[in-house]
Amino acid sequence: MAYSKYFVPQIWTAKIMRTLEDNLVARKICDTSYEGEVKRSGDTVHFNGLADPTISPYTGTITYEDLTDSRISLVIDQQNSFSFKVGDIQKAQADVDLKGSQATRAEYGLKKAADSFILGKYADADAANKVTGDADATIVITTANVLSNIALIAQRLKEQNVDDKNMWMVLPPWLQLKLKLAGIKFSINNGINGTGGMAWTNELGFDMFVTNQVVNGGTAATPKSRIMAGSYQAMVYADQIVDTEDLRLESSFDTAVRGLHVFGHKVIKPKELAMGYFEMGAETTI
Repeated sequence: MAYSKYFVPQIWTAKIMRTLEDNLVARKICDTSYEGEVKRSGDTVHFNGLADPTISPYTGTITYEDLTDSRISLVIDQQNSFSFKVGDIQKAQADVDLKGSQATRAEYGLKKAADSFILGKYADADAANKVTGDADATIVITTANVLSNIALIAQRLKEQNVDDKNMWMVLPPWLQLKLKLAGIKFSINNGINGTGGMAWTNELGFDMFVTNQVVNGGTAATPKSRIMAGSYQAMVYADQIVDTEDLRLESSFDTAVRGLHVFGHKVIKPKELAMGYFEMGAETTI
């Protein structure tokens, strides 16, 4: 009687509570066509190229110039890892593949870290393509001026001969909201990410992708964001999850799981990359 009075059964569910995943955009905005060649950290991917021929007036004679080699190298110089252990008791208590589930989650986290790294390269944009206030100050964005400032970034890229069908922009949720209030309607679930949906639209020639990985400063109430835009050939990116393995630990009845992600990124066409330094402004009337 005494035992049954105080006995509280424990119920385990196979469902794991997750934090929501953010949209990952690195593979959508970078040229990734060479990543199959990556095997380990320290690898180098070479992009062969030649400088454009010089155009000269014809005066009756021709001089042949030597074409300059414009080879660009991408070094796989970034590494991130994860490691955790799962106890036998935990596996017995919950009817769920904790090891496989958490390994998948960790791989998402590695790719998210790479996204943040790439979107932090806004400073590599050509100086002529940076849309900011005086002395690299922010431009305060409201529904009244959001389209004109987005259009200014588009103009800078088009002046570098970037075609409408070849432009992307990555923006944070607050800037997406400004565009919505200004009359731009975003399509939902036309893109794919880890959770099955990505907000994007095509406006002013841009494929616009929404993510929280945009570099933000300021405060939560008044964010200051480094908006990146460019052509799909402006940056190259290559990565591999080179090792994901599990092993039995000697000191406990646990299984350890670990993984290594290596990647490299480079801006190879800075004239085809643009940046806007925007601050969320308050709305008085809409």
